Amino acid sequence: MKKFILPFLIAQALSFNAFADNDKSYNDNNDRDENSQVEDLHAPKDNLIVSHFWANDFTPRKASAALTPATANMTFHGGNVMSAVNTTLIFWGKSWSNKTFISDKVAGLNSLYGNFDSSTYAGTVSEYLPTPLIHKLVQQKTDFSTSASNNPNNVLSEVCKVVGSANIDPNGYYPVYTDVKRGSAGYCAYHSAGTCGGKPLQFAFFFNLDGDAGCDPQSSFALPRNDVNAQKPGYVLAGSTSTKAESQGLAALASVTAHELAETITDPVAFPVTSSAFWGGWYDSLGAENGDKCAWTFGPSTVDATKPGTVSLGGIPWKLQGEWSNAAQTAGTGYLSNGLTGCLSGS
Repeated sequence: MKKFILPFLIAQALSFNAFADNDKSYNDNNDRDENSQVEDLHAPKDNLIVSHFWANDFTPRKASAALTPATANMTFHGGNVMSAVNTTLIFWGKSWSNKTFISDKVAGLNSLYGNFDSSTYAGTVSEYLPTPLIHKLVQQKTDFSTSASNNPNNVLSEVCKVVGSANIDPNGYYPVYTDVKRGSAGYCAYHSAGTCGGKPLQFAFFFNLDGDAGCDPQSSFALPRNDVNAQKPGYVLAGSTSTKAESQGLAALASVTAHELAETITDPVAFPVTSSAFWGGWYDSLGAENGDKCAWTFGPSTVDATKPGTVSLGGIPWKLQGEWSNAAQTAGTGYLSNGLTGCLSGS
């Protein structure tokens, strides 16, 4: 997530009509591309965007380089955090009717979200919450219409369309998974917020990451992206005989999914939006959130010591990015990254 403190765009987000309820880049040499080492959106070029609010966004390498151990920890900014999260998965695009494209994505993401609450990875956000996290996967919706684009206004409108403003949950989180390829965009996913029928909501957007070198965590539990079988289902689907846990596309989505969910929980956009300081959760003095500060780093694992970043959720192994812990940085117990010791692998 790139974390410029963006200027306040407008005091009230546009409301949408109710509808019926029917970080980061690898190049080919595996070198990091500092300018695109993010999950979340850069500042919009279109200053006319008024219906959504940008979440905090930062280039983690620059943040880490600028902070010393004494100033690295995040602080609370007086807004809200999400101790209770009810997730509605939204799959958007014509390709979600194609079994080959779907592969194991739907089953895998349902499993990841469904087991997040009881995982050790969820424990990385606990120190920032006033009460223990309760995360529930409440429903799944699919819209086979053409994915309009990655524009946040379009994504927000899509959430309003498939969920309906009357059904917006104040504790809801609405991640939208599309069949749109990343192209030249310098991010893999983002989280943001807006209003639907006057009701605030937190949402996220995810590109189709099949074969995408810039957003590939290179998981040991998926075939390499250039393998002809890379997008075939792994054993996350019952009855599969694959020796790998997930397809490459699912492994990539899982890595950014965990990142965006953790950031939304600890630093959702605060409503009502009344000033430029509409991020009220946890972030550091440069604006980096917990996922930003450890983006695309993979710490030691108690699940498989030979595979950094390995976290088990519901018995399925995933390679997930680290998350920042103030407590670990203070105690020096996290894994070393950019001279700091505040990152936890979630294992």
